[in-house]
Amino acid sequence: MKELIFNIEFLSDIVLQASSNTEGNIEPLEFIPGSNFLGMVAKRYKDFSDSFNIFHSGLVRFMDANLLINNKLYYKTPYSYFKKKLLKENEEAYVYNHHLINKNLGQLKQLRKGFIDADTSSGLNLYEIRYNYSQKSSHDKKRRRSKTGNMFGYKAMPKGLKWQFKVKVDNSIKDDDIKLIIDTLENSTRLGKSKSSEYGKVKITQAKDNTKNIESTKSDNLTYIYANSRLALIDETGNPTLDPIHLINGLTKENIAYEAMQVKTSNYRQYNNTMRTHTFERVVINKGSVIVLKNLTSEQKEKLKEGVGLFLSEGFGDLLINPKFLLESEIKLPKKEKNKKESIGKIEVEFSDNTLNYLKAKHNSRLDKLDLVDSVYQFINENIPLYKDIKNSQWGTIRSICLSSFENKKEEIEKYISSGKAKWSKTQQETLLNNDLNFIMLVAIEMPKAQDRGGKNAK
Repeated sequence: MKELIFNIEFLSDIVLQASSNTEGNIEPLEFIPGSNFLGMVAKRYKDFSDSFNIFHSGLVRFMDANLLINNKLYYKTPYSYFKKKLLKENEEAYVYNHHLINKNLGQLKQLRKGFIDADTSSGLNLYEIRYNYSQKSSHDKKRRRSKTGNMFGYKAMPKGLKWQFKVKVDNSIKDDDIKLIIDTLENSTRLGKSKSSEYGKVKITQAKDNTKNIESTKSDNLTYIYANSRLALIDETGNPTLDPIHLINGLTKENIAYEAMQVKTSNYRQYNNTMRTHTFERVVINKGSVIVLKNLTSEQKEKLKEGVGLFLSEGFGDLLINPKFLLESEIKLPKKEKNKKESIGKIEVEFSDNTLNYLKAKHNSRLDKLDLVDSVYQFINENIPLYKDIKNSQWGTIRSICLSSFENKKEEIEKYISSGKAKWSKTQQETLLNNDLNFIMLVAIEMPKAQDRGGKNAK
């Protein structure tokens, strides 16, 4: 099949929802499904010489778009990627492929979101989309105001994101129809939900194929399959199924390594705008799932590359066979750099303008508070062993005294911790009381939290 390559750039925020429902907490899609591009071209349905072959036969496949960062393709994070839930101090972080783990790594956590650079030779480059949330309301035309009880929210992909997608075209498709596909896509400027308002503006251009081959030729009997799109499989009776034995004909239970797979599934009902109705429910294996098969022949591997299951025209059924990012047992994660405080320091200059003096006072007050918080956390990390036998209720009493109407609150705190059942050691008393009242109150708030965490990483 020929491959037409297109780049798509978001010129505004884009809303792509995982469900066509209009109520509830609706999660956004993390990718652009191929059905969106099919829909753009389908507006010219009657202009094609053979519309059935273009839209219904699977001879033309509108593939899902992959994220494009610095001219490199990023793929949905595989569900086989896990990392340690708890790291020791100064321990380097790694991502582990579930199907290649052969040692006890302790408690692991699955990576479920984001996109990865296929080149993992120098570590894992992970990118997560930050969605923009906005609250909206339906408009009441008669009363010329917002409709009562008709509030809803959108999580939108941000303006500026770039993607790349393919349109795979069989050699039997006529050149005129191919040209019409290209022209229609390049002249399409809207994508997603709420296109008539502030969302949905895009720019699509045909591009050169700079895709690097990321598939490997393995020689052992295991084949690792990455779902580069959703998979809609059916069994021998034509009913939807999630069993990978139905990927292609000829597979048996002995070919499936169920224990090594990491698969996520979902179901949804698609809305057909032309028919003005929902179609039947689809049961699918999600993009990013990892399937492991045993003892495949070279013919079976080639058959898998051609696409599996239903809805091939919409980009479903796209598989990567033995991609390199599934063949490494562990991949190093880059260290997270701590955000450095950027401050111009305290302002000492006196201004003639009262507004500037007010802003100066706010700025200096903010810096004082930050310094106070840093000092408190440093105090807690240094002295938590000293106060390990102090109960949370005692810290609570100290907080109450700090917020009370006593004239000399430090004296009241000293009375409380130096007598009765709550009597502290002399060192405990002096170490705490050798600070001002605001400092003591913050310590009383944060010390119990640090003790509950075991005294580590109090900040």
